[in-house]
Amino acid sequence: MTRLSVASLPGVPALVARPAYDPAAVSVGIVHFGPGAFHRAHGAWYVDRLLANDPRWGIAAVSLRSAGTVEALRAQDGLYSVSVLDREPSVQVIGAHRAYVGPGDEARLRDLLADPAVRIVTSTVTEKGYCLRGDGTLDVDHPDIVHDQGSPAHPRSLVGWLVEGLAARASAGTAPFAVLCCDNMAGNGAKLRAATVAL
Repeated sequence: MTRLSVASLPGVPALVARPAYDPAAVSVGIVHFGPGAFHRAHGAWYVDRLLANDPRWGIAAVSLRSAGTVEALRAQDGLYSVSVLDREPSVQVIGAHRAYVGPGDEARLRDLLADPAVRIVTSTVTEKGYCLRGDGTLDVDHPDIVHDQGSPAHPRSLVGWLVEGLAARASAGTAPFAVLCCDNMAGNGAKLRAATVAL
């Protein structure tokens, strides 16, 4: 079986919808933390539909814990398929992911968060990924938060990276990025904002 890639895209069966844009012409405008199945089948699916009209909104997929998904995306030039089970089932190749950052690639992530072209940061890291207490406030005793307080230039947590990225942009005179928490968590945006401010 041929691996899906930009080179193999022309050979994809005609019944499979392909990106309506040239993936190579897409630049990164969104950094997404937690590129799991939910994000790939929903958030990236919507972004994919927009890229034919505006190629500035490609996604950089960031995984702080596991390299598996990031490496799988990298091996396929960011391409993967989504199957839609509807009255008329369909399959579509998604090409919205244009950059990939795995654990330990601090320099690349720092550059992306500081890039003025990046206007949005999104996240689907599950509720535990926000390092919150049961009452929804920042857990200052969480090991990653303790680390980030002691070593803010080398964060481990999503909240730490938001603080680092926003501070770098403020220092450079660059407008802040918008942050969208996409996890199913009551008051998600307000909780993430409060945690970021608290750190």
